[in-house]
Amino acid sequence: MRRLLPLAAIAALALLLGGCGGDEATLESLAGTPAAIKIVKDVEAMAHACKAPSKKAHQAGVKGYADLARITSIHPNATFGPADTEVTMRQLLRRSVEKTGHCIGVSVDKSGRYHVD
Repeated sequence: MRRLLPLAAIAALALLLGGCGGDEATLESLAGTPAAIKIVKDVEAMAHACKAPSKKAHQAGVKGYADLARITSIHPNATFGPADTEVTMRQLLRRSVEKTGHCIGVSVDKSGRYHVD
């Protein structure tokens, strides 16, 4: 049962980000790597900050954003997600901030610059 939780989270994440498409310049897939579990936990922490606002959830969301940004800076064009709905790490970070960033005080503008509110 515990092994299905990360897979369910990845599937939910893929549905959330559906339609983003991968980039032709992708270098590698992070799906199935130890980083994939960390990525899912980071995105979930950001979403949880919106669903259950509290100081602890906010701090976890900020940490999740920082961790996701760190992985993105290392592997910006690496893909993540199921094969038919893969997105690049850059796309994943941007979409995550667009959907949940307001809950942790982070925003992204049209030019792709991130701001702390």
